[in-house]
Amino acid sequence: MGLPAPHDRLLIPVYLPSAFTAVASQAMLLLLPLYALQVSGSAAFAALVMALRGVGVLIFDVPAGLLVGRFGDKSVLLGGFVLLATSMLGMAAATEPWQIALLAVPLGAGHAAWFLGWLTYITHSCPPELRGQATAVNAGIQRLGALAGPLAGGIVAESLGYAPAYLGAASLCIVAFLISFVYTADVRPDSPARSGHLRTIGRILADNRSMFATAGTVAIVFQIMRATRQLLVPLFGVLVGLDPATIGLIYSLAAAVDVSLSYPVGIAMDRWGRKWTGVPSVAGFVIGLAMLPFAQGFWTLLAAALMLGVGNGLSTGLVMIIGMDLSPPGQRGQFLGVWRLIGDVGWVGGPLLSGVLVEIFSLAAASLFAGALGILGGLVLLFLVPETSRIPREREKNMN
Repeated sequence: MGLPAPHDRLLIPVYLPSAFTAVASQAMLLLLPLYALQVSGSAAFAALVMALRGVGVLIFDVPAGLLVGRFGDKSVLLGGFVLLATSMLGMAAATEPWQIALLAVPLGAGHAAWFLGWLTYITHSCPPELRGQATAVNAGIQRLGALAGPLAGGIVAESLGYAPAYLGAASLCIVAFLISFVYTADVRPDSPARSGHLRTIGRILADNRSMFATAGTVAIVFQIMRATRQLLVPLFGVLVGLDPATIGLIYSLAAAVDVSLSYPVGIAMDRWGRKWTGVPSVAGFVIGLAMLPFAQGFWTLLAAALMLGVGNGLSTGLVMIIGMDLSPPGQRGQFLGVWRLIGDVGWVGGPLLSGVLVEIFSLAAASLFAGALGILGGLVLLFLVPETSRIPREREKNMN
């Protein structure tokens, strides 16, 4: 008996390479701040490195969307794998703080290309009523990577060193490249865009300015909370005296909670709407961020990380699915590139804000500030953002 639609046609082209890439990328979220902290001795520099990775994502979001519009999903996917593997190989040889900082940017750019490649592939391949499930499954696979990646990365870094851990992550990205090269369909746009890129982006921003102001704010806040969580859990682990392997175990246990919620959340979003899981997710993030400053050891840090896992699990695919709902036919790649750019402001802003607050105040201040932003984002989502799952259906009615 085969898999139900749309998973049957996405299993090998999308889900399988995503599994390998997710393990490698999630391992980076543990290894990058810990290695930067070890080399530099500065928690603020570790935050800066994570922010620079976010800068790489940020500056490549819109170009990736334009490249999808010109060359198709597969070319952008493969380019993302190449950038990821090359950057990880460079990290394996890096011994100076400036080298780590420099390599963090293309590492983020590779992530942006890979992410947008599979996001547009699913958007093109699935009808609106199945996008929530398909995206949630792929997001759940990435969360499975968060279960295995940090644990494996932490164990390898603790027992063999950081260089072998980076080499292992690069190998996984190479495997993902080979699978996608052979099995992913080469879906190219019917009319490749050759000019007017800036006009297209400007028109997208103008036509959707009210939605970007509200839903875009929610996307930024969610990304800030996620990025802050990924940065602060390892740093609080170091603060309370835990080794990389133990911190990786905590991260992976939290990811197990996260993964367990992924598929049910996708079904709930398709059946009842995006807000039904988005608003409770904010509560999980805020409570978890408020618990972090009170961590005193393994068990208290684990409790905070598990609550953050609940928050992250309830928001599985939320930002991506809202972007899919809003993306207009014929300009999906360009729109999703802009949407990713808006959301990824949070990826950059979260670690940058945390780094400044850590430098001036403390890790606790950074955590509590992110929680306060979460409350603001939750109120905007609840009261100002319409239920976006209705938008594609309304478009279809108007076209008919």
